[in-house]
Amino acid sequence: MVVHGLDWSYMMDKELEKRVDEYVDEVWDNVLDDIATLVAVPSVAIEGANEPGAPFGKDSRAALDCALGIAAKLGYQTSDDEGYMGMADIPGESERQIATIAHVDVVPAGPGWNTDPFTMVRRDGWLLGRGVIDDKGPAVLGLYAGAFLLREGVTPRYTFRALLGCDEETGMKDVPHYLSTHEDPAFLFTPDAEFPVCNAEKGQFGATFTSGVITDGKILSWSGAEATNAVPSQSICEVAVDASELPAPVANADRLTIEPVGDGRARITAQGVGGHASMPEGTLNAIALVLGYLKETGICKGDEAQALELLSIIHADTTGSALGIAASNDAFGPLTLNGGTIEVKEGRILQTIDVRLPNCVNLTELEDTCRAVAERFGATLNVDHAVEAFYIPADSPAVKTLIDTYNDVTGENATPFSMGGGTYARKFKSAVSFGAETHGLVLPEWAGLMHGPNEAASEAQLKQALKIYILAIFRLMELDL
Repeated sequence: MVVHGLDWSYMMDKELEKRVDEYVDEVWDNVLDDIATLVAVPSVAIEGANEPGAPFGKDSRAALDCALGIAAKLGYQTSDDEGYMGMADIPGESERQIATIAHVDVVPAGPGWNTDPFTMVRRDGWLLGRGVIDDKGPAVLGLYAGAFLLREGVTPRYTFRALLGCDEETGMKDVPHYLSTHEDPAFLFTPDAEFPVCNAEKGQFGATFTSGVITDGKILSWSGAEATNAVPSQSICEVAVDASELPAPVANADRLTIEPVGDGRARITAQGVGGHASMPEGTLNAIALVLGYLKETGICKGDEAQALELLSIIHADTTGSALGIAASNDAFGPLTLNGGTIEVKEGRILQTIDVRLPNCVNLTELEDTCRAVAERFGATLNVDHAVEAFYIPADSPAVKTLIDTYNDVTGENATPFSMGGGTYARKFKSAVSFGAETHGLVLPEWAGLMHGPNEAASEAQLKQALKIYILAIFRLMELDL
């Protein structure tokens, strides 16, 4: 292939990188403007919305239209799969595809923000806003990465397709619908995790523990995260006890407040440290803080006290040790456990769990263990979802191409890794996650993690990711897939 009179291999080595650097600098302000435009759409997917052309709700559809508009502006051929998935294409010599996939839906904003979550803010080299890193910012990067082919007048060996999903955060029902009428790409990566390359994703197990009916209970309401896959940064519990009768907190006093909400009622509010359920390190579950205070006061008796004992086992650790489900292996690392949402309904306490598990764990045995613990406390267990682990060999040509590209740009000697998060990659035959975050990046004190308040992304990190993605796409086009 010849590009602008240059030999392809030479351009891959020297000239391409120079042109990529120039392109990234040239378009960067446009990239930021487009991220801001997409962040402004409060696109929380609504499960079961089932509106014509908007199966996950009008806001999710609006974000899809916004992203497709960006793609069309950049020169892509755009279409959509009945609102389930957007497609932005650059036709190649072959109809087989090298693809990317990112999602335009987001988790709810939740409490604790210092800025409007749906207004992107630039501050000291960082972007703030819901979706700047998960996954609207990377979605825009993917579109601009492919658009470099158009800018250079390149007809790629394979068709390049940028897929735009609408339901990643609430179940990934968009991909099965898409694949029911479209072929799998020859290879796909999703910019919805961390660099360098994740070739192994833990299995997932989600379930709800429901207590027995509680008579004469004190807990009137209780809230946690707005999604099961989030570590709650705030938890609020209202109890049928006069605030004057509640003692000051002994443990975690700086994170708990007690206030009256009427005669004979009090509100307990806990401030934790939110984050993604698959990465509990560094988080602090706010439900556990409320739970600790309720047990400290001793106001719950009988059936209610029994329910709290079950919750204590669930919230004892993030490894599942107390629950009896802890596991680990070299390929995937340790199991993680998160209690994300909680509510009081019809006299019962409902607590969800989100478990990310290595491929050495048998899902049936895991369910049996959890159910046995529930029954010890007069509770029931309902399984919401169970998904096996996903793995692509690290020595496959496409994975080696991505890791080599990352190392060439960064000067590192990184190797592929596993993670607890579930991405779109597991839905395709040949796919991995590839950035856009950098592991161990230190956030300013006013910035937050994905799924938590004050979600932040480093501009420098995103800018480097755009370069990596462009080079990776060019190199993937050279493979015999």
